[in-house]
Amino acid sequence: MNATELDQYDTPDLQRRAFALARDRHDWRFFIDLFRHTPTALESEDLDPDVAEIGVAIDDLVGIWREATKGDWGGAEPLARAAFIDYIAKHGNGDDAGN
Repeated sequence: MNATELDQYDTPDLQRRAFALARDRHDWRFFIDLFRHTPTALESEDLDPDVAEIGVAIDDLVGIWREATKGDWGGAEPLARAAFIDYIAKHGNGDDAGN
């Protein structure tokens, strides 16, 4: 899927797809880079999981974000949408990214 096609999806769907894809890829940096620009502003220096436990660490990080923001991106939504679209377009497998 290209960015224009992905832009037709709502933010929660893009988030679900991007989070699922990044989790499957064990892409810790995607979450750190994304969350660094949110109201919760998690510090990446404090988050250095053991590679064997990266899936659990990602789940914990997403849980912290959900608890802190109640799942709302607020003013960071345009940035988050752009990051989701970019990530899915670059790393997704056609139109099944995150499904």
